[in-house]
Amino acid sequence: MRSRTLRNERIEFLRVCAIFGISIFHVMLVWFQQASGLSAMHPQTVTSHAEILATSFPSMWLMSIINLLGAWGNHVFYMISGFFLIASLAQKSRSKGFWRSQCLATLRRSIIIVLTLAFYVCLALLINAYVMPLPRVGGSTWLGIDLEFIWLYLIFVALAPAIAWIIERVGSFRAEMTVGAMLIIVYLLNGYIAFFTQGSLDGRGLGDWRKQMSAVTYLFSFVFAGLIGKRFREAHESHNASTLYKALTYLKSPNIVTRLIALACVSVLVLTGILAVTGHNSLLYDLSFKSTSVISFVLALLALMLCVVSARGHDDRASARPSSKFFTAINALAPGILGFYIAQSLMHELWYKASYCVMHAILSQASLHGGAEGSGLLILFFAFGILFAVAVAAVVCLFDRFTRQPALRLLKLA
Repeated sequence: MRSRTLRNERIEFLRVCAIFGISIFHVMLVWFQQASGLSAMHPQTVTSHAEILATSFPSMWLMSIINLLGAWGNHVFYMISGFFLIASLAQKSRSKGFWRSQCLATLRRSIIIVLTLAFYVCLALLINAYVMPLPRVGGSTWLGIDLEFIWLYLIFVALAPAIAWIIERVGSFRAEMTVGAMLIIVYLLNGYIAFFTQGSLDGRGLGDWRKQMSAVTYLFSFVFAGLIGKRFREAHESHNASTLYKALTYLKSPNIVTRLIALACVSVLVLTGILAVTGHNSLLYDLSFKSTSVISFVLALLALMLCVVSARGHDDRASARPSSKFFTAINALAPGILGFYIAQSLMHELWYKASYCVMHAILSQASLHGGAEGSGLLILFFAFGILFAVAVAAVVCLFDRFTRQPALRLLKLA
């Protein structure tokens, strides 16, 4: 039981990293769009100071890496859910009364999501009425496409029992081959979208096939991680010496997964560095375009696997050590990820203007100075943006911990 707690701490740490990554991505996105020459698609964010970022190799390099964090964080969230939920449901699907029990369990999970959404919608309406106006508040876009991530999560949770039931009856190997082949097709289409047909970013509606591909991409992350979780569970509980079992046994070593992550990270740094130093700014943006990035998908999958195998690799004495203050803080923040996603979508304007004004002022000064002083101001620009984003995410998660979560506990839904 202790080892499970340790495992959960590592997963929770990954979830918090995803929260921070997404928050940093949103703060820096507008600057990357401008520096990449995309401000024609976003005329409301045009600034005359973006050129200093566009002509700075370190700035473009760092922003291209940050831009990968957005899709990476989303993939992490869906993968963690699929890894544990689908694997668990597949195992239970052979038991009597599976559908009845899972209808009730799925209803409970869905109610938690809907109540969380209702909580933050009410909060946003109060802020709009008494504190400051929020864009598009109360409109169909505000509650629809702006909350795309949450609606997708609700759909995936609702579909999870059926997905797990099908996988269990089709068989892990056939399901893996089918999903793997479809995943390749998905990322070929994603590559086409990212490099050839992004379209107008502000004009995308739910009927746009590129917007629908975003949903399909995250669904495959959810299912693919669930298949891997199922194999890990099977490998842990049996000793069937299949080729895949041997591969998973090999990957059970944290050192192996760490080396794979190191290789992937070095490859990404080299690729983005070459594009940044050669001035291919638009390609840097294309490489990390929304959900289409295969880099974000691979890095998210490797990060999840490292967290799982690291926990399993500890012996009983390591598992018996009490949680550190660091993990206590992580466990306090991680449950707020759902609340943060919703607050980010509904009330982004609350903190976005503050960060934009400060960062615009820093960039204005940097454009007037050269040499060491200009470089120092660019460092300040990035340091402020990153620290501001992390602070916002932490505050929202702590707010969620002391408001929404106690309310759910009172309703016996926590």
